[in-house]
Amino acid sequence: MNPLPAIEIAVTRRGARQPAGPAWLPQEGVSLEAMLLAYTINGARLQLHDDEVGSITVGKAADLVVLDRDLLSIPVVDINRARVRYTFLEGVQVYPPL
Repeated sequence: MNPLPAIEIAVTRRGARQPAGPAWLPQEGVSLEAMLLAYTINGARLQLHDDEVGSITVGKAADLVVLDRDLLSIPVVDINRARVRYTFLEGVQVYPPL
């Protein structure tokens, strides 16, 4: 599952790659920071696993994805264009395969 289009939609209230125009129910938009938390530590907390995963913390599983751009530094309409450069599970690079 790629969460990036869903994150962009939640923030912009428009379909990913949709041309500019009025947002759908703009008052229901959420911040990018809130969406990143939802897909990381808050998602882990809801599963009662925030002591094991969900943040980059000593002692937690080193499961993380490295993107080709900083989502906090780009226009929110470009979030869906970000690509995964590396994926690590328990600290081991699994994508791209070594």
